[in-house]
Amino acid sequence: MVANIRRIVTGFGAWALIAFLSAATAGAEPAKPLPPEDCKRVRLALESRLPFGPGFRRLEVEFPKNDNNIEGHVCRLLTMGTGAHMEGYGIGSLSDMRTKVMAALNAGGWTETAETGRFSEKSTPGREVFALSGNNAICVTTIVVGLVDGAEPGPEAKKDGKVRLSALKPYQREWWISIDCFGVPGPLKPPAPTAKAAPDSAGAPGAIGGPKN
Repeated sequence: MVANIRRIVTGFGAWALIAFLSAATAGAEPAKPLPPEDCKRVRLALESRLPFGPGFRRLEVEFPKNDNNIEGHVCRLLTMGTGAHMEGYGIGSLSDMRTKVMAALNAGGWTETAETGRFSEKSTPGREVFALSGNNAICVTTIVVGLVDGAEPGPEAKKDGKVRLSALKPYQREWWISIDCFGVPGPLKPPAPTAKAAPDSAGAPGAIGGPKN
């Protein structure tokens, strides 16, 4: 689990941010994180409307090195937990989690536009990414569900040598939610429709919301 946390904090969703910002701004200016008070409002919108805990940790994260010369920082809101803590109350699948998180952000004033809607995609089984905009800023949400480190799936959760996340016990599934918000310098431009996700090992066939085996 410690290795997972380190991976998430340092690079979780980095490809998504780079793809969106390079398309939206052409990388002309450094990305600027939301001011602390605005990031706090996003956090409160999430914590007051999502039916699970713990709350979101707020971080300021530097963009990783990339070929698009994008520099700067983002305000990152991060939470994680097992299905025992984060499922139920209307959340039983990856699609449910996406719906709940998006609804909380919508209620906080973040909306999906024609531009951000084109960016949203399910990049791999067990992983969802979508972007919302508001007040010349963008929030990119990445949701991942995977197998808890050290958990031993039962035979009913395995098929053809692969783990079916949907067949695991709730406490064997681990959820990660990262929401990265940053200001957009200049008018927002539509992202390139050909932007694709990088491979990710967190998902697996049979994951919640993924293809059925």
